[in-house]
Amino acid sequence: MRASALGLALLLAGCHGVPWRPEAFDRAVRVETLELSFAQDGTGLLSLKLEVRNPASELATLTGVDFELWVEGRRLSAGLQQVEVPLGANGLPHAVALSFPLVSEAVTKTEGSRPLQVGLRGGARFRYGEGTERRAPFHAERALRLEWVPVPEAVLE
Repeated sequence: MRASALGLALLLAGCHGVPWRPEAFDRAVRVETLELSFAQDGTGLLSLKLEVRNPASELATLTGVDFELWVEGRRLSAGLQQVEVPLGANGLPHAVALSFPLVSEAVTKTEGSRPLQVGLRGGARFRYGEGTERRAPFHAERALRLEWVPVPEAVLE
């Protein structure tokens, strides 16, 4: 019993500054800017500016950002970008700009000037020390005017 308690104490000592509560990471990432465009040739670009805060009292590294992109309730794309952004333990915001190139086999011109509902959800991956990783989720919705949009099932991920 004593060995089990000692093992648990050693395990917890290595991660003393990393919150075990998942809700500590719910407000760690905020989408400041979400831009999406497609050209007539099917090429597109998703650009994001994230505000990232380390919710722990321990130094961290932002190692990746994953996403799922939706337009008018239809999933268009998903992706992951690896990054190496050092984050302090002070909770101060860091601006992180990311661009994800997109390709579609076919696009169609949108009708009228009605904005389309664009949804984004994903997560930022934090690494603490050598072995502890946490994912901080984020989501955003915007009404964007898009001149061209992929036809259903035409986006190559």
